[in-house]
Amino acid sequence: MSQTLTEKVLSRGLTGRTLDGSEWREVEPDLLLGHDATIALVVDRFADADKPLAFPERLFLVADHFAPPSTVDRANVLRRFLDFVERHGIGGPAGGTFQMMQGICHQVLVESPRCVPGSIVVGADSHTTMAGALGAFATGMGSTDILAVLQTGTTWLRIPPSDRIVLEGSMAPHLRGKDLALWMMRTYGEGGAGWKALEFEDCTDGDPIPMDSRLTLTNMSVDCGAVNGIWVPDDLTRRYFESNGGVWPTDADLSPDPGATYAAEHRLDVTNLAPQIAAPYSPANVSDVAAVAGERVHQVFIGSCAGGRIEEIADAASILRGRRIDSRLKLVVTPASQAVYRAAMEDGSLTALLDAGAVITNPSCGACGGIDKGLLAAGEVCVSTSNRNFRGRMGDVDARVFLGSGLTAAASALTGRITDPREVMQ
Repeated sequence: MSQTLTEKVLSRGLTGRTLDGSEWREVEPDLLLGHDATIALVVDRFADADKPLAFPERLFLVADHFAPPSTVDRANVLRRFLDFVERHGIGGPAGGTFQMMQGICHQVLVESPRCVPGSIVVGADSHTTMAGALGAFATGMGSTDILAVLQTGTTWLRIPPSDRIVLEGSMAPHLRGKDLALWMMRTYGEGGAGWKALEFEDCTDGDPIPMDSRLTLTNMSVDCGAVNGIWVPDDLTRRYFESNGGVWPTDADLSPDPGATYAAEHRLDVTNLAPQIAAPYSPANVSDVAAVAGERVHQVFIGSCAGGRIEEIADAASILRGRRIDSRLKLVVTPASQAVYRAAMEDGSLTALLDAGAVITNPSCGACGGIDKGLLAAGEVCVSTSNRNFRGRMGDVDARVFLGSGLTAAASALTGRITDPREVMQ
């Protein structure tokens, strides 16, 4: 039977066990991703079970939410996580990977050779789906499910139906992955892709969608309800993976079969799309930027696992280089990883942003989840490159967050109002 890419990847991980009378099948993941805020929730329950870790060598743990911690409570959460890591020898004698203050777990993972195309990744965070940009099946789970994986080495999944999303043409200079992701949110709504796999395919009639943009699309797949987003690997995927030290899995079949069955198909000509923006209080409340342009902005945030890569930072620098923002506007730039931070230093982007009036924070989740370094006051308006703009997400419940690309964010920082980047692009 012809299979989609998601079906192929998951079928490889099936153990053969099924729950009688259901579609649930036991799957053995290749990698478990976790961070301080969620793994700390299961530490005591794992200790109470008095069982060894099923596969410590398959763990990829990152301290990113509370590193460094901003409150005593968060310091204690981080300590519980670090004690768990040390007790079980993760990143040391037992194997696996552990990193602290190197960036957001999703970004750190895709920069690693451990994010292997064709592998199965489960994570204790919803945006684990981002790893699908490399052709992996990657999905987020709740802490209880992750606890079970830690103890047994397996989990239970239904193989989801897939939607095919074909991107045609070459992106115009004013378009980025966030615009494509917001088009996806506009198409599906918050729950319209519920329990589906979104299978992205780059058409060969134009320039390939850059990897940073692909990562944003698969990252936000979960925000329209999808269980995973996966990109059909191509030469760009291979070059990116190998540049991170990965060895391409030559024995893996990483293409959907001709005639594979899809629940739906969407095609987007990326040539003519206008810059997109999501207004409060939903990432699916999407329109062209021009439709909401003009509203005053108090803060611009360039960061998060959806928008803190070199694409967004370099874009912001290209708009703000040699210019200065209003001193009353807060421009917070949080690189998604130390690797991104270093690249932005080396290409001069951070210097340009500092000169323009930005503050550069350490790589972390930061303001995106309302944790620290950029929280909003009541009544403030923020343009953010992050993935969610729910009420209270980045601070006071009466703050309002608009989601846009790095270009849209920088243009808005320059003018002090929500601005279509085409107005200011040189």
